[in-house]
Amino acid sequence: MTESNDLAGRTMVVTGATSGLGLETCRQLARRGATVVVVGRDQDEIDAVIAELSESTDRDRLNSALADLSSLDRARKLSEELLHRFPRIDVLVNNAGIDVGHRQLTVDGIEEMFAVNYLAPFVLATSLAPAMAAASTADAAGYRHPARIVDVSSSGHRGGHLDFDDLDGTKDTFHGQRAHNNSKLALTLFTRELARRSDPARLVVNCADPGFVRGTSLGRGLLFGHQVVGTLLTPFTADVAKAAETVVWTATATESGKFTGEYVKGCKVVHASKDARDAELAARLWDATEALLAGRGAARP
Repeated sequence: MTESNDLAGRTMVVTGATSGLGLETCRQLARRGATVVVVGRDQDEIDAVIAELSESTDRDRLNSALADLSSLDRARKLSEELLHRFPRIDVLVNNAGIDVGHRQLTVDGIEEMFAVNYLAPFVLATSLAPAMAAASTADAAGYRHPARIVDVSSSGHRGGHLDFDDLDGTKDTFHGQRAHNNSKLALTLFTRELARRSDPARLVVNCADPGFVRGTSLGRGLLFGHQVVGTLLTPFTADVAKAAETVVWTATATESGKFTGEYVKGCKVVHASKDARDAELAARLWDATEALLAGRGAARP
């Protein structure tokens, strides 16, 4: 990875930033001179991250925001706060995600993984995208540097299937891994559709798949048997610093600013699943999501 101040003057928001992949992503971005906004749901954990990053980064380049992204209202208020506090946001990394083995509904009555892994990124990205695109910069030669939205997905999306009769997961049937896969398929489809709706000269939107990562808190809420399987797979996982390189590359590399609506793994574009590349399915999901949000008083402005 580049070790310089090549990101100086650029503001980058990272959700789920108080541990694991999110924290390492912040660390790598800050090391290269970016102004970083650490988003988390626990103030003590946020403060600890800021203190840690301050040991090697100018404190005035470190910012934070508190939000529990399982709540649609908090996701909406976070977007409003970010727009108020930062005149220009160059990069949004939708990293926050959960993987739990039991069915739990949010305060909005939505299955928790679907809310955190998909609906929160939808709300944040659609709320911030217009301002991000409008504030994208051009260099002295007139070349425009588009703002970027990076949605952190996973290979689990390949096992996903969307049930439009139970999009919010409120029915009694529940399978933890299936619900996680469905949320990641929805996120990957959303990335494609937002990219289609955006001017790529001003905003590019891509998925980053960091692979199976060790050293994160993801999956700690799974059933014991699933945790055992995860432990057995540890030798085949990537360390968090290596995994974060794919996210950072997608968010910052010159090459990754030249494409949009793609799926990145190992710092290169790969094919997402067939369903994730279905343009009609992506458009249908967008419309269904807006209807779901409107029904809960969280429609986009």
